[in-house]
Amino acid sequence: MTNLNDHEPAQFYFDAETEHCPHKPIPARGTDAWDEWMTLGHQPYDNGMESGVLCLSAPAELGCPACSEEQGDMVAWSRCGTRSHARPVPKATVPQHRSVTVDVAGLECLERECEEFFTDDGDEIPGKETCSHFRRMAICEACSEPPAGDADPFPAVVAWADCQHQPAAPTP
Repeated sequence: MTNLNDHEPAQFYFDAETEHCPHKPIPARGTDAWDEWMTLGHQPYDNGMESGVLCLSAPAELGCPACSEEQGDMVAWSRCGTRSHARPVPKATVPQHRSVTVDVAGLECLERECEEFFTDDGDEIPGKETCSHFRRMAICEACSEPPAGDADPFPAVVAWADCQHQPAAPTP
């Protein structure tokens, strides 16, 4: 029987002989090629029931080593029956319905294609950061789309005045 304190998450890895290992083909053991292949992130294991080589470039999932030892097979951390469930779970940051002031403008201005970024001859004006079309706007943090990285650098926004979840104004 293991101690409750032994139940901690640990990264488990796929065996190098599975399709998850990117270092194929596996060379014959005892050769110079084998020694070089082992330096690519492979680790031998022997748990008493089976032995092999793990590929550290092929993570499987978080597991519980204590439960895995007891049951003789990898037990996912989420399936550990004796881990302390009283541990606080980190909460995902959930946007709140609140007013946030941001700069907004048309797509042409955001992509610096607005005529105000150029001289009459068509040359770009050095050092010009914004145009007159930019304005400050109060938006709802929760109703507006978060930036999605490179896919959409200009997310849609919802004006604070249009938020359907605004806290009710206090009555006098």
